[in-house]
Amino acid sequence: MSKIVKAYALDEATNTLLVNQPMVDVEINDAVTHLINQGAMTDDEGVFFMRQLEHIQAQSYDVLYPELKGRTLFALNTEGGEGIQTITYRAYDKRGETAIIAGKATDLPRGDISGQEFSISVRTLGNAFGYSRMEIASAKVTGMPLEARKAEATRKSYEEKVNQLIFFGSPANNLHGFFDGPANAPALTCTRTSVAASAADATKYAWAYKTPDEIIADLSSATTKMFDDTLQIFRPDRIIMSVASKKILQNTPRSIHSDVSILNWFLANNDFINSADQIVDVNEVKGIYPSRASIGNAFDPTGGSYEGFSVVSSGEDNMRVREPFPYMHLPVQLKGLEFEINCYGRFAGLEMVRPAAVQHWLGIA
Repeated sequence: MSKIVKAYALDEATNTLLVNQPMVDVEINDAVTHLINQGAMTDDEGVFFMRQLEHIQAQSYDVLYPELKGRTLFALNTEGGEGIQTITYRAYDKRGETAIIAGKATDLPRGDISGQEFSISVRTLGNAFGYSRMEIASAKVTGMPLEARKAEATRKSYEEKVNQLIFFGSPANNLHGFFDGPANAPALTCTRTSVAASAADATKYAWAYKTPDEIIADLSSATTKMFDDTLQIFRPDRIIMSVASKKILQNTPRSIHSDVSILNWFLANNDFINSADQIVDVNEVKGIYPSRASIGNAFDPTGGSYEGFSVVSSGEDNMRVREPFPYMHLPVQLKGLEFEINCYGRFAGLEMVRPAAVQHWLGIA
């Protein structure tokens, strides 16, 4: 259904027409050809609009959102495709055992890794943007490109939703996240521990009341506990905390006689965390932790609760984001006097394959 017409070549880097060069053959895609056949636009307008959409799509896919940390913290798996409805995975919690046996024993302990199967739903996330007939006509006359911010806004909206689901899932939609999910989700079984009390006041746990030595002890205890609890299976390589909590580590001196910060001293002396990049300040975790007095309560995605931090042994084998069908733009449609571009992706949340690779620490603020 596509058609080929003559048009000026386009400099893709600048999105400008090369009017001083000979015309070239341009293939108009099926969707725009359909609009031309409907009488919604001419061949010339169709070429212009198709090129603009291609340029806008490339721009919107290139936009980065550094404040959204979900995709950068966890490995991404895109297996599955558009049509799948559920993904089944196994969350592992124990290793097999070996026993002393008799020479003719037949009931040897199995070396299998035990775990529990979970089926998570694959959900469709969608939005749209569009341009009126007048916007397209005006852009063509003036030679100015169509406004790309509409496409960028829809892409950012999609990424914000994905980011929220990575961290907190959606219990109502059977989507698992790093901190929350439906009943019995592996994320809900991750170890939670309160930091130790201040030596000066046994009722105080927050870093605001602690000495630099005590704050360092909190971090050191947290990394050592994961390594010890899991019999050295999981080696912590990341600590997730709020921006304010990391600033305390960066801006507080090791002592009144030192120009070394708590953070730098900890990095220089810890067996597991040796780079400032391994302590990740994440906007989404500000004020989400339950209080140490209500340690079993849910995390608060609104950020209206308390501060804590999470120790993680990262890697795709331990946890991974599942996006079977990444975000895409559908062919343009004419709706009334507007040309609409629908966008969608298929998303399934975060698989917490090994919940023992995550430990949460509460009570620092």
